Amino acid sequence: MTTVSLNSALSGLKAAQQALNTVSTNIANASTPGYTRKILPQQTLIVGGTGAGVTTGALVRNVDKTLMKSLFGQVSATQSALVKSTYLDRVQDFHGATEAEAALSNRIGKLSDAFSALSSAPDNTIYLNQTVQAAQTLAKSFNDYTTLITDLRRQTESEISAYVGEVNNSLKQIAELNVQIAQLTAGGQASADLEDQRDTAIRNVSQYIQISTFTDQNNVVVVSTKQGQALADTKAQKLVFNASETLSTTSYYPGGGLGGLYINSTGGIELAQSSIGGAIGGLFEVRDQVLPQYQAQVDELAQKMAERFDTLGLRLFTDASGNVPASVAPPAPVTYSGFAGEIRVNTNIVNDPTLLRNGTNGGAVQAGSNSVVNRITAFAFGNVAAQNANGTVDITGNIFTAASLTQTNKLSGNVNLNNYNPDLSDATNLTLPAAFDLTIGGTTQTINIGATDTPIDLVNTINAAFGPGTAALNGLGQLSFTTTDDITLADNTIGAAGMADLGFTFGTYPASNPAFTVSVNGQPAVTITILPTDTETDLLNKLNAVPGLTATQGTGGVLQLVPDEGGSLNLQNTSGNPLGGLGLSITNVNHTSFRQNNLGPAGNLSTGLAANSSIGDYAKNLVSQQSATYNAAQSTYNSEQSYLETLDSRNSSINGVDLDQEIAELIRVQTAYTAAARMITATEELFDTLFAAIR
Repeated sequence: MTTVSLNSALSGLKAAQQALNTVSTNIANASTPGYTRKILPQQTLIVGGTGAGVTTGALVRNVDKTLMKSLFGQVSATQSALVKSTYLDRVQDFHGATEAEAALSNRIGKLSDAFSALSSAPDNTIYLNQTVQAAQTLAKSFNDYTTLITDLRRQTESEISAYVGEVNNSLKQIAELNVQIAQLTAGGQASADLEDQRDTAIRNVSQYIQISTFTDQNNVVVVSTKQGQALADTKAQKLVFNASETLSTTSYYPGGGLGGLYINSTGGIELAQSSIGGAIGGLFEVRDQVLPQYQAQVDELAQKMAERFDTLGLRLFTDASGNVPASVAPPAPVTYSGFAGEIRVNTNIVNDPTLLRNGTNGGAVQAGSNSVVNRITAFAFGNVAAQNANGTVDITGNIFTAASLTQTNKLSGNVNLNNYNPDLSDATNLTLPAAFDLTIGGTTQTINIGATDTPIDLVNTINAAFGPGTAALNGLGQLSFTTTDDITLADNTIGAAGMADLGFTFGTYPASNPAFTVSVNGQPAVTITILPTDTETDLLNKLNAVPGLTATQGTGGVLQLVPDEGGSLNLQNTSGNPLGGLGLSITNVNHTSFRQNNLGPAGNLSTGLAANSSIGDYAKNLVSQQSATYNAAQSTYNSEQSYLETLDSRNSSINGVDLDQEIAELIRVQTAYTAAARMITATEELFDTLFAAIR
């Protein structure tokens, strides 16, 4: 019995010593990254059915494996968000705010301001040079932006290559550790520290790609991709990525010179980019989605801007060959990918800024004319390319008949008859009763004015003779005649002085033919008069004589007016209502809309921006959208990072070392150690007593 007690005490002392070592190790590694709390398993030693002390097992880890898997997944999500946020931050630094000096929208506004100044003095050398400089600054902003996007895409390639190397090193380490751990596990030996190293390596892999893990019966952790392709068990696979040496604005994935991520070789299994995750997945997203979309947006802006100027007769912006890339109708892919990188001010204009005033189509423009500049100012920066006038009435044959036009006559006096109070007899030179002869349309009537007639009485007398509406008092109290015929005023008894008191002189006042004015691109208005004998040919000849205007008969014989080279059109009635009779009304001709889809070199990108925009609004929306994308990326990263910190904190509290807990454990173990030592001492004293008794 005494021997059993001694053995029990010795086993307890040994177990306590091992436990003390475990606690000491835990305390020493409390701040060691990746270290998990170790536990020394203990159980009662049974000999012959009787407790004979305590036995210890191999050290094990205090780990919540479900929490560890969640942690690995969150590391991947956080790193992916960090990559996107970091790269977009570079783009945001370039843009600044929408109203910032370097913003494309602001540069476009500066160019618009330069043209506005030039329109007031189109021959001014200073204004001409300032406009060229504003255009060059804008073109350089496009170039610089493209350079930034291309450089960032090249940087993603470099980082993907480096990160793939990190992943492969960690996968190799995991496989080697799996072999060692399996051997120790099979021999019943502790492998806890090696398992910590393995988890650290797994976490390192999860930074770069999203993975899944499970542990087999041999304590081997199998690491796989999100798609389920095995990456490491007791053997490690190798990820392969071939960076492009010639990445440009027209490089794309797949098939456009850019590679993906493969297992073992480029002929092996390719990982779908959408499921790679981690920092590498984020880099692929930035390289192949985010930045190419940004490039497509700015290419679209550059092309439409150059095209709109060119359409208006000023080839201000060109490519390196002096050409303006043409729009392509959807869904065909565009042919101007990367145009923003090479856009420049037309060399001819740089060498001869007066082309800003004259235009680049070779037409003769009078010195001092601002017609070209006005056209640019009015239409290049807005949604409208030109204004046309379209009729609705068939003018074939006699225009008067077709358009229901009439001659007009509106004859007004120049005296306020209401000043004669209480009646017309108060007029200085008008002796009543009096009379005058009025002839309208070949009919002559004597108009008698009674001794007590008021101005209204005179109006009623005239309307009784020629019909309602012939005479009236206008807002100034002046007597007026309205008719489509000639008007003749002749004496009867009133006399010239008396007629002057009514505001008229004797004579014939012929009816006017209907007329309207036409002004093209802000030039002086030209009056177009339609005679009763005019045919459509006569009218077309008059209109085509207006500088900068083309008049034709369209479908159904209706009149169509089109400013040459696009531009503004202003129509005003001057006599009658010929514009209404012809059905002429001004309609806006919009610029070619901005493309929304089938953009980029592969024709698979979209802008997400409005199709019908001015170049200034498009630029503002471009910057705003890209800023919103950046802000969303920042918000996502902050959210993912916060959750990662939460999981890390939970992992530390559950799987890590709690010093208070270890101190408590230390006290317990010390107490057990002391108790075991005292038992050994007591047993020793007992043995001494027994030996003494025997002696």
